Amino acid sequence: MSFGFSVGDFIAIGKLIGDITASLQSVGGAKSEYQELIREFQSLDAALKHLDRLESSSSNAQTLVSIKCAALSCRHPLEEFLVKIRKYENSLGPWSQSSTIKTATTKLRWTFGHNDEIKRLQTYLNVHIGTINILLAEYGLERMQVNDKKAESIAQQVRYQADTTHALLENVRKDLPGQTLLLRRVHSMLGGLYQLVCGEMRTSLQHFAQSVNKVCVSTQQIYTVVLDIRNSLTTVDTRWTHFQAPFTVEDALGFKFPVPSEYDFDLLDSIIQFRFQQGAGSKEVKSGKYELCRSKKRSETVTARSRLVPGTAITMAIIVDTPLVNESMCPMPHCRSTQASTCPGGGFIWYVPTRY
Repeated sequence: MSFGFSVGDFIAIGKLIGDITASLQSVGGAKSEYQELIREFQSLDAALKHLDRLESSSSNAQTLVSIKCAALSCRHPLEEFLVKIRKYENSLGPWSQSSTIKTATTKLRWTFGHNDEIKRLQTYLNVHIGTINILLAEYGLERMQVNDKKAESIAQQVRYQADTTHALLENVRKDLPGQTLLLRRVHSMLGGLYQLVCGEMRTSLQHFAQSVNKVCVSTQQIYTVVLDIRNSLTTVDTRWTHFQAPFTVEDALGFKFPVPSEYDFDLLDSIIQFRFQQGAGSKEVKSGKYELCRSKKRSETVTARSRLVPGTAITMAIIVDTPLVNESMCPMPHCRSTQASTCPGGGFIWYVPTRY
């Protein structure tokens, strides 16, 4: 079964009780005549606030929900009573502007017309508050019973654990002499095992160290022999083999590179042109302004008819054009001379014609 209420219902009833109390205090004579009713409202408000603060658990959730629903059932009677009070609040309140006769008439009508109704409401509030208190007392007893059962269960578990621990301690006490004897035997066995292991390990380590020393000596001897063999090796004379020493070519930029001696002049020339496809000297090479000569004898150029032996050193040179010397023009820039004459010791003298 589900009950439709929320925390907002308790807040609404608390506000309703506050409105009724304020209305009773504002009606003439309420402070002296209805103090008991106001105290009943205050008791109801305190009981509802206490009930709203209670938190339910899984075991008593349904009981607490029933109590809250029963406590909230007073909302409808309180709303009806508030509506009736507010009819007289304008004429009997402290801010009333009615005449004295009209006010007295209204007060008599309020006193004699609703006196029984106020008593019935007061009786209802007494019964309702008493019911809430009884339900809360029953709820408290149920919680106490549940807590007693939990405490008893926990106490039984503690007693069981204590008995189990006592039994274990008793068994340990009984087995203590046997455990002591066993530990002594194990200690004696470990001592013998330690001596055995230490002796065997010491002997094994000594043999291993001797073997390592022998291996190191043998390795050093082998390394010495290998060094002697390497030092005794000489360069193979290619004259007595099928291999021939390549040509060593140095280009115009100073880079040296080998060329197989089996290549002819055309292949050598192709390699030169390939290396100078771009960059410095590429224009001269493309136009054929270069030559090859023997490195040891620069005056002897290398051509297609040259007979080169393997290992020949070849040097490449770029041919630089020499400017033509015009005797009638002075080599100095911006010189306006147009005539020249030879000197007895050699050279020329240039003249600038003057106009008179």
